Amino acid sequence: MVMKILKKVLKIVVVIFLMVAIFLALFVVIGVQTYLPHKKITIRVPYELSDMPDSMIPMGETINHPKPKVPNGHPGIDLQYNDSKLHNVIASADGTVTSIKKGASNPGKWDVEISNGFYLLRYKEMEDYNPAFHPGYKVKEGDFVGHYGIYQEKDGIVHEQIHWELASTSLLRDRFCPLTYFDAQSLESINELWAKILPEDNQNMKAQFPYICSGDYYGKEEKF
Repeated sequence: MVMKILKKVLKIVVVIFLMVAIFLALFVVIGVQTYLPHKKITIRVPYELSDMPDSMIPMGETINHPKPKVPNGHPGIDLQYNDSKLHNVIASADGTVTSIKKGASNPGKWDVEISNGFYLLRYKEMEDYNPAFHPGYKVKEGDFVGHYGIYQEKDGIVHEQIHWELASTSLLRDRFCPLTYFDAQSLESINELWAKILPEDNQNMKAQFPYICSGDYYGKEEKF
């Protein structure tokens, strides 16, 4: 009787040990990817260069994304048009659709995630998405992803917006500041957009968070 109990306990211990070992192995393999050699992605802004947004909210701000609820502050960039005309969300890079979800980040809006190896591009809070998309669909840079989400404020003013992220599969560094990944035209465009925003816009956000990647995301690009 005692031997049977010991055998059962031993089996449980072995199973727990194996589960812990697998978890640690996955953590090490996925986590250290950030620091292992891999091809750095080149991306474009998720809008037509001829149709620059009117405003943006930077990474790292904590006015709308306070800590500790949002550990590192705003984990992406919000791009906004101050009108009700439909604007296209454009794929920032080649990749494969890995996820399509409705209401995950904003009720009634759509989120699409596209994988490019180590990197993940996330397009959130869209009004709709490309009807051809499905998990496994191959996307090319510049493809239509969806339309910017339409939002109506309490005062009746309508604007369009998306939340956009450059993320990764790493457990150690989940999101990156995108500035050193943009192609030359995209970098020029987003810097021009940020430059035209006044410090007093967006609840004095630019005055408190003066960089496109501010707070915890300032200077957090990969080192190659």
